[in-house]
Amino acid sequence: MSLLDIVIAAILGLFVLAGVYKGFVYTAIDILFYIICAVFALLLMPMVSGHVEKNETVYNAMLYYTEGSENIKDVEYRKKNITEISNAELEEIYMSSDAAYPMDERIRTNVEDAAFAANGVTSLGDYFNTTMVIVTINITVFMGLFIVMRAILGFVIGWWNYAKPLPVLKKFDLPAAIGAGFIRGVLAVFLIFMLCPIVLTVLPFDVVSDLVEKSKLASFFYYSNFLLRLIPGV
Repeated sequence: MSLLDIVIAAILGLFVLAGVYKGFVYTAIDILFYIICAVFALLLMPMVSGHVEKNETVYNAMLYYTEGSENIKDVEYRKKNITEISNAELEEIYMSSDAAYPMDERIRTNVEDAAFAANGVTSLGDYFNTTMVIVTINITVFMGLFIVMRAILGFVIGWWNYAKPLPVLKKFDLPAAIGAGFIRGVLAVFLIFMLCPIVLTVLPFDVVSDLVEKSKLASFFYYSNFLLRLIPGV
């Protein structure tokens, strides 16, 4: 078990203890709030991200830190029109690219669909740049919206429990609270690992990527992250 596995297991353990302390009903409502916040963030993300993308200062800063075209090893392909590159060549470029998941998949899809043609984006390097910036913005906006909504609902449930303490299931409360706490912890770790592609992009060091790859839990929460799969690349 790697160090990262131990850290993730400890986080899950803390959520289980929190579930036991707060009880099943409180924790179950909190899980429902997690889902509501995620849906809220996903629905508002396109609108908010669109405004952020129009801010040249923010966009250029993201472009500087993500350096999308740097993932194309052969410099000659960076300025080449995507229509001039064969499928076999594109496949080789994708395979040799260090673009983090899910950016790699969004790049592939955007190139196949010529998604930015209407915006005058034609070169492969610009497709890498644009896609990675947009994915980074979408993830950042999603997390921001989620945190804001979660803070509001967290205040609501805290006030509600203070004004009228939530009921306890008595005999079945402990095992139910443990299960609910674990589920809440799993959702929280999935949320944390939504930041993984940004970290791997901004800190493209082997030691960082190896830390994730060598951890079974980290690999699961990263590559099986259902929230990341919902983040668009356009």
